[in-house]
Amino acid sequence: MRLVQLTLIGQAAVPVFINPDQVVSLVALPDRTSIVTTATSNHGAAIVYDVTELAAEVVRLLTANPGVAAPGRA
Repeated sequence: MRLVQLTLIGQAAVPVFINPDQVVSLVALPDRTSIVTTATSNHGAAIVYDVTELAAEVVRLLTANPGVAAPGRA
């Protein structure tokens, strides 16, 4: 399994590791990117991650070489 490290939006800037194979879509917003995954919550809703990286960077990281990729280091 390949994981990509991104940064969740929030006060603590917590890292989140996302499996590119589970990404359904990206929503590019001016100040962040929303990532929709195949994972679901207890209520059946898709899990969405809001990350600080912009869409072009997220796409680059999700499509980079295998391994754990930190932002800006893939």
